[in-house]
Amino acid sequence: MADSDVPRSSIHFPRRRLRRVEGGYLAGRPCAGAAPAVDGRVVTRRRTVTAGGHPIVLRAAGPEDLDAARDMHRRCSAPSLARRYHGPLGDADRYLGHLLTPRYGHSVVAETAAGDIIGLGHLLWDGDETEVALLVEDVWQGYGVGTALLRELLRLAVESRRDVVYAVTQASNTGMIALMRGTGLPLDHQVEGGSLVLTIRLAPLRSGTARPVRAGG
Repeated sequence: MADSDVPRSSIHFPRRRLRRVEGGYLAGRPCAGAAPAVDGRVVTRRRTVTAGGHPIVLRAAGPEDLDAARDMHRRCSAPSLARRYHGPLGDADRYLGHLLTPRYGHSVVAETAAGDIIGLGHLLWDGDETEVALLVEDVWQGYGVGTALLRELLRLAVESRRDVVYAVTQASNTGMIALMRGTGLPLDHQVEGGSLVLTIRLAPLRSGTARPVRAGG
């Protein structure tokens, strides 16, 4: 993949400045080398239930899901894609190949019983840091799909021995803010250049003293 096709990282500790790059994309820098080898890191196929009572399946995603993920993009509104990718809408499809590559992190899809992808979550290695990113198809927003995806990504982060995860969004993205707050985990926030960086500390999950993610969007 050409350098210009690879999304750059949002931030680095200490979080002082957000860097803007070609295409305006702020999320998901590939780190050197492969993703950490962790026992049980692949999401097992299992059924869960959204807040609206609709059965969905969470499973690991990979390059074989590229076409279905692009189809989901086409069903998403322009505002939803802009909140997720922070740049020109034409760049969204271009980055999917990178985001679905296991070398750069974990990806999880939420599917309907019919096998349609309605949500996509990423846990992206950014050096010693870890970024979490979510996209839920518009007609499924508010039904708990984002909650289910975030819960799974946090579980994978703990299994991968990560101490914190961060999300880059906008102050107007009340859905993502509510999801991150709904974890009940220690949360820091920082505003930089119009973007909001939300950082969750995973120590309570690692110690088993907290349950991941309360019900929400």
